[in-house]
Amino acid sequence: MPALVPGSLLLDAGGGWFDAEDVPMAGIFGDPELTLSVSGSSCRVHSGSWRGRCAEDPFRFIEDRTAEGYTALGYLSFDYFRHLDFGAKKDAPKAGLPIALFHFYGSSGLRLIPCQEALAALPPRLHTPRQDPQPNITKEEFIWKVAEIKRQIAEGNVYQVNLSRRIRFGTLGDARLWFADFYRVQPVPYAALIRCKGFEVVSGSMELFLRRRGNGITTRPIKGTIRTDPDPQIDAELAEVLRHSPKERAENVMIVDLMRNDLGRICDTVTTPELFVVRRYSTLYQMESEVRGRLHSGIGLSEIIGRTFPPGSVTGAPKRTAVQLIDRLEPHRRGPYCGAIGLFHPSGDFTMSVAIRTGVNRPAGADFFFGSGIVWDSDAAAEYAETELKATALTSVTSPAGL
Repeated sequence: MPALVPGSLLLDAGGGWFDAEDVPMAGIFGDPELTLSVSGSSCRVHSGSWRGRCAEDPFRFIEDRTAEGYTALGYLSFDYFRHLDFGAKKDAPKAGLPIALFHFYGSSGLRLIPCQEALAALPPRLHTPRQDPQPNITKEEFIWKVAEIKRQIAEGNVYQVNLSRRIRFGTLGDARLWFADFYRVQPVPYAALIRCKGFEVVSGSMELFLRRRGNGITTRPIKGTIRTDPDPQIDAELAEVLRHSPKERAENVMIVDLMRNDLGRICDTVTTPELFVVRRYSTLYQMESEVRGRLHSGIGLSEIIGRTFPPGSVTGAPKRTAVQLIDRLEPHRRGPYCGAIGLFHPSGDFTMSVAIRTGVNRPAGADFFFGSGIVWDSDAAAEYAETELKATALTSVTSPAGL
């Protein structure tokens, strides 16, 4: 079994990676037996000191290896859309990371334990001085970009666009200890730490991109955000404000319609069993809805991803135009942020989160990203403040060494 101090680590506050609604669970991963890495048009497989090219489509490779009994864990960068037909620039991602990377584990490579047991093995970090964060988009620049999106909306080219900022911090040091503190501040169903050679992907996501169970597939897009408050009465009032906000509900419906359309391309039937569910996390409330479908017979993972990626809640609508506008307005490549983190089982079932509240830690520093959905009646200053609110769980982590 892998050691309790993990290589990669999944934390599930309930109903996320491991489907256990009432028992927060942790997935402890040891050293992978294989690693699949995709960079540009190059697809390579690593196993110990052996290196080789992969001639297969990466998602066919995942299907084949999981059918052999492996469990796969990894990420798919937002920039993978450049392999799809989105009409955006085809230059290599500036993030300098693989656009997809998946580790493969045998039956002894994954251990499930209660979250509390995993957190007890990862104690809080000792205090060290903070470093000032360095955003790559100022408030003034963000407001200008919002104005440009609204101009595109006025011209009828797009209805909603997700606009993000990058904030650079000092390196996290031992990311496992920092990640545990991050989770303690805001427990979520899809927390993930993926350790890779030279970098780590850290995610505190609460959003489901795709969950396959048998021939059923589910997505739970999030659109709608408001802060929490320590005063119970004010906190309850804020939840009601979000629940009944015409703007937030309209944004949510736009993405639900987009995801219904995406699932409709791979499913025989599509339903929407839940709309406008408001969920509380430690620093904010989020509004989410659920879309379910019954997959076409014989459909493969490559087609599922190709028809639904990137997630609609982090692009906008219509998706193709929104992605092109993001490509033009954002000075950064998103990398794993707003892509997907995936756990694939030997049964063929899988769970993929939307990689929000997600960053990349490297020796030179840690880059995290925060975004907001822009629509016609968006207030630019309020949308900027929303990106700051979403960063709260990150910047309020207790004793963040080097942060």
